Amino acid sequence: MSKEILFTLAHDPTYDTTSTIGRLEGLQKKGFERYYNPGFLEEYINQTRCHGEDNFSFTWHPYNAPGQWMSNNISRPSKVITDPITLERTREELESERFEYLVISTHLSGYSTFREIAKHVREEYPKVKIIAASTGALIDESSQLADFTLRGSQVHDLRSIVDQPRNDPLKITTVQSDTETYYRGITKTGNYALLISSLGCINGCDFCPSTAQFGKEYITPFSAQEIKDSIISAHEKIAPKSNEFIVSVAEPQGLGNIKLWKEVLRLCRNLPFKCDLVTTTSSKIIEKYGLDELTMGDLSLSTVNIGVESLLQGYKKNAGVDLKALNQRLQAAGINVVLTYIIGLDWQTKDNIREEVKLLKDIGSSAYIVANLKMHPNTPLYKAYRKSGRLIDVPPELLNFYGYQSYVHPNFVAGFNDMLPLLGEIANELTDEGESFRTNLQIFMKRKNEKDLQKISTIKQMTENYRKSLDPRTYKENTSVIVDKFAAELYFHLIFRQMDLFHPFVIL
Repeated sequence: MSKEILFTLAHDPTYDTTSTIGRLEGLQKKGFERYYNPGFLEEYINQTRCHGEDNFSFTWHPYNAPGQWMSNNISRPSKVITDPITLERTREELESERFEYLVISTHLSGYSTFREIAKHVREEYPKVKIIAASTGALIDESSQLADFTLRGSQVHDLRSIVDQPRNDPLKITTVQSDTETYYRGITKTGNYALLISSLGCINGCDFCPSTAQFGKEYITPFSAQEIKDSIISAHEKIAPKSNEFIVSVAEPQGLGNIKLWKEVLRLCRNLPFKCDLVTTTSSKIIEKYGLDELTMGDLSLSTVNIGVESLLQGYKKNAGVDLKALNQRLQAAGINVVLTYIIGLDWQTKDNIREEVKLLKDIGSSAYIVANLKMHPNTPLYKAYRKSGRLIDVPPELLNFYGYQSYVHPNFVAGFNDMLPLLGEIANELTDEGESFRTNLQIFMKRKNEKDLQKISTIKQMTENYRKSLDPRTYKENTSVIVDKFAAELYFHLIFRQMDLFHPFVIL
């Protein structure tokens, strides 16, 4: 009888938060001080804390999505460890002598852990074959540390290794993710499902880890009925007693197969529960859907993330799309729109970035995700920068770290000193969390779905009662400002269940 496969995840959970302080303090523990100015970083953390810029944070805890995706699509017996792996846990598992293969899905944040485990297993458990998966497998060193490396879907290469027919049908996979949201002293917890229903992306952006694995290949191997069934089973597994649920499409090109997803939305108009859909997609895709089909069923789009990346020299995926008009159209139907913006592209300067920020604000999005350009191995950008000598020799963990520039730029200094403060300034200009909640509330109040009307009525009544209780003579400022703040906090307490974050590369 064949021995089992052990699926693990090398990942640093301190990356899984919007808290700038949390991320930076996690990095300080790694021993990478030679690659940045420790005094500068400590001062930045202290300033951030003093200014109260971490009054809001969102943290997420996915249950080893790449491991569950592979395990679900392999016929061999297997075990999935859902928490990030440690050397101690690896020892405990391998001592049982149950396992022939150790699959380590390695995110760049956990590369040092992968290296430590791989070296130990090679020495102490030589009969166990080490398989490197996910983005970390694309680092050159990985081929020396592991017996095998996986590319693309991960599943097809793994099947070849374990003597399973490579082209057996794939099985759709959902993965639980837990969340914690902190806002002005209050912490809320929740959970939702990550849905893996497609592979790759049609756009092939030069910086994207999906491009590193798939190029421009985009595959949708599952039927509408399979997707519906997976949503129902995820609800039964994760939140069976709740009449509300959230599914986040864990793909870089969510809803990309328009014919397929129109059928999914049709099939899911009547579910045993109300399900909010959150997805990353592109502007050209989302504008081809009707608003009623997106919002009026029991499966309804609540939040969409659109990658703008740059407005001065935009990517082709947004060419010909009026982003402001699209944004207004979606928001009018009660859909939150989150735009992603990247700084650190070659043509950017501090001055023209300010120009782009003004253009972004003019679009009037519900929220923004501001990111620095990151170097994901095997992307076209990574390979071009390496060939031209622009990549800086840093640990893999710093190739994609928030606020760290790991390459030579014509206008910005490498490391944290230019990029980190600039990110903070832009984020503060684009996003005020109180204002975001007010904006989200205004958009929520535009929903026409029957399942949302009771909540809308409750908020209206409570807000009106609060308004009537105020005596304008006791306030220096207009009472409408006080009422708006009350309504925003009411939205957080009654409606808000998930920050508008996305996991488009969970299997990578």
